[in-house]
Amino acid sequence: MSIRIGLFYPNFYADHALSGTVADANMPLESFETHRAVARACEDAQFDYVFMADGMAPYGPKTHEARIRDPLLMAPLLAMTVLGETTHLRCITTLHTSWHHPLTIARMGATLDSMSNGRWGINVVTGAGSFGPPLDPEAVGQFDHDQRYQRAAEAMEVMMQAWSGEPLDFAGDYFTVKGQIVAPVPVQKPRPLVVSAGASDAGRAFAGRYADYTFLPGRMAKDELLRRIGDMRNIAVESGRQASDIRVQMHASICVRETAEEAQKYSDWVAENVDLDLVVEYLNAVRAQISTYDDIYTQMGELQMREIGSVSGARKMHGSADAVADEIEMLHREFNADGIVITLPIWSPDEIRQLGALLMPRLAARGIWEPPAERNHGW
Repeated sequence: MSIRIGLFYPNFYADHALSGTVADANMPLESFETHRAVARACEDAQFDYVFMADGMAPYGPKTHEARIRDPLLMAPLLAMTVLGETTHLRCITTLHTSWHHPLTIARMGATLDSMSNGRWGINVVTGAGSFGPPLDPEAVGQFDHDQRYQRAAEAMEVMMQAWSGEPLDFAGDYFTVKGQIVAPVPVQKPRPLVVSAGASDAGRAFAGRYADYTFLPGRMAKDELLRRIGDMRNIAVESGRQASDIRVQMHASICVRETAEEAQKYSDWVAENVDLDLVVEYLNAVRAQISTYDDIYTQMGELQMREIGSVSGARKMHGSADAVADEIEMLHREFNADGIVITLPIWSPDEIRQLGALLMPRLAARGIWEPPAERNHGW
């Protein structure tokens, strides 16, 4: 099967490059024109999908001031612009089951999927979307970690009933719904694509039961990655699914140039402009809330911190097109990666199209990727 290539979509200025300088070098964020241009470039580059993160609060006051994660455009609303500007590009949006009732999510998702002719997917996140105390403790602070996943599982059951178009009849520990809602029926059957990046025992259990894609840090050790995805696939089988129903998407920061020297110059510029105070704030925030990166964000010196500040938890692939294509092929063949979700510190349409022109033909030549048009633009 062809690998899938997606873009970590820029609904923020520089979430994966902790640098005010990099943030300032990007296009105006709050602009329809910007996102129309970026969406068209993604489709021209033959990406399979874009992935939109989301949240409710910055990592802390320093990252807020540097515009690293603030403003953060709300994913399902921005998705309508991206999907409306494209014909085949697919869009995954993050939605927090702690904040949104499953019927609200179901209606939003059904609207996006039906209007895009089946091109929407959901990344289910169970947390509060903030990295300090909950913004609204009464709304999201009353459940512990495992309870949030139990609640998310019930939310999925409610959403799947809603997406069937049949009357709802569900009674659980967290939700009780009965009756009919007014919403379109999604084009995708039996439901839209579901993504989960859960790393804890409860997170892996949720992914094994529901996820089609699981996102994993690109710099995970091979043994740990294979163990984690093996756990999820075993749970999938126990839940009556096929092991192959869960596909691994690995996170990579990519810079492709004609020569390795050109790519290194760009990579050095990003690293030199990393603000270490922002890195410290980011690490403290993420490690306190998200277990996905625990194996990566251990105690480190300045060079390692600049690396984190340049690419977060992604695998760094800054080099010639041939070198980057070789590394992606290695991840596919040795790590069993089914796809790559790309971070671009500078996310201009020109950067996106350059990546498409230089990298995609090389992936095709290696026999690991086919243009979406040759496989009916499927997930």
